[in-house]
Amino acid sequence: MKKILVIVGVCSLLITMPITTAIPTKLVKNSRILNPIMPSIKKQTVNLDDPPDWAKGNFTGVWGINILGIPLAPLGWIAGYYQRIGLGNLAGVFGGFNDTNATGEIVGIMLWIFFLGGVGSIETGNGTYVSGLGIANETHYYMRLNAIIGPSYYIFVKYAKFE
Repeated sequence: MKKILVIVGVCSLLITMPITTAIPTKLVKNSRILNPIMPSIKKQTVNLDDPPDWAKGNFTGVWGINILGIPLAPLGWIAGYYQRIGLGNLAGVFGGFNDTNATGEIVGIMLWIFFLGGVGSIETGNGTYVSGLGIANETHYYMRLNAIIGPSYYIFVKYAKFE
């Protein structure tokens, strides 16, 4: 009887997991609300002309969508600042290739290969929390981001320290 209960429990858990992830959740109103998690990132949109005090370097690159772990063609540009690749803050703005102005922002902290933060729309102020995995070498950084809602994204950037 115990085996049957364990099997039924495990099966019901496996069945309900996709259902709970499919239920829509509320978007985080105003993605700048994420800053209490990351207190050293200022509560403003990143200005590419004026680096934050904590920035030790900048990055530029592209972003796109991942389907089953395979990155598709890039959809837009991304640029911003980082404190230290591997352990530190990251903040940037992004947009589509047809957009000259930024349409979204990304803020977060890098913990070795992990990224925790948020992504949001500059116009509406709506955003969501994201987590990701990344890999870096001396000049480039690749990160795969997973949001609470929406598809899986990637960013591929070239970064450089300030002189």
